[in-house]
Amino acid sequence: MAAQQSYRHHYVPQWYQRRFLAPGGTAFKVLDMKPDVFRDKAGNVKYGRSILDKGPNAWFFESELYTVRAFGMANGDIETMLFGAIDLAGKAAIDALVNEDWDGMHKTYPDVFEYMDAQRLRTPKGLAFLARIARARDQYELMMQMQRLRRMHCTMWGEGILEIFSSENAGVDFIFSDHPVTFFNRFVFPQDRRVPAGQDALHPWMGTQTVFPLSRDKLLVITHLEWARKQGERRAVKKRTNARLFDNPIVRYDDVRRGRQLSAKQVREVNLIVKLRAQRYIAGNSEDDLYPEKHLKTTVWNKLGLFLMPDPVHVCMQGGSMFLKTNDGRYVFQDEFGRRPKSREEYEAKVKEAEAMEAHFRRLIARHDAEQAERESERDSARVSAREA
Repeated sequence: MAAQQSYRHHYVPQWYQRRFLAPGGTAFKVLDMKPDVFRDKAGNVKYGRSILDKGPNAWFFESELYTVRAFGMANGDIETMLFGAIDLAGKAAIDALVNEDWDGMHKTYPDVFEYMDAQRLRTPKGLAFLARIARARDQYELMMQMQRLRRMHCTMWGEGILEIFSSENAGVDFIFSDHPVTFFNRFVFPQDRRVPAGQDALHPWMGTQTVFPLSRDKLLVITHLEWARKQGERRAVKKRTNARLFDNPIVRYDDVRRGRQLSAKQVREVNLIVKLRAQRYIAGNSEDDLYPEKHLKTTVWNKLGLFLMPDPVHVCMQGGSMFLKTNDGRYVFQDEFGRRPKSREEYEAKVKEAEAMEAHFRRLIARHDAEQAERESERDSARVSAREA
């Protein structure tokens, strides 16, 4: 007997949704911003309910969203095998990131970005974007392109400035949407003609920040380094240096900025950004959280989220060049934008610099070890003299 196929495809995983539940809670308030329109028996126009009470297993899914058919047979392997593995790894990675589990982060840090990328592309809004750029002609082509492109944002995320904000003291919770990973560019309004209708600002643009609520009281923001250093309306839509989709850059997992607490007003600004970039649904713990605009003095797009910029002191410590030496003696070089030597001559010059730096460090370490040994010897002699006395 053939295995039963999974037809209920959650495009926002249940484990992610549960991160937003209030302690002891089992359901959210879900706002449908485009409720169904129908006519009753008398011909009167009616609207479906706009506020729903739903648990993590009962919403943010579509039937056969990732199903492909071959020879008349439905195949749900993309949901069960691909996203099943990504979600499992992503949950562990997000947990380690939020909890500052350094051992866990060492093992799972790349999975944070892989999960985020899959999360962005697997939603109905993400699939519409993918169908547009990949020119997929049918469901089969769309699913194949999704698997091919699902790591497209990871490189530039890894090279950005990461910060986790907290709302523990704000008295207001973060909400999440049917498209949880949001691209926010305050100089590119939601209806801007430079982006396709219903889509976000382009990720390679300098001024585009990634806004990703991690739980009801944690928010991840990723900012391009150049934008953190200098802002401006014209720069906001210029491509960052060495913008690219796929690469294997050197990244650090010990430099995620933490500690900034947001006020109730700031949390509501984030919630408004999430709401305005959602496709249809947002969810929160209270109905009041779903209407952040009622509490804000201004909802003008370019006035929102100014506090999401990294601390200038932290920015000053970012950048510079990195290199590493592999076990077989080869060197890998990268500057702050992921650029590597373009010629053999440039590479060899970098090798000479690295070897000189390595030799210098070895001399420093040797001198430190010698001084440490001398101090230990002096202490041993002092203890012997004390016993003899």
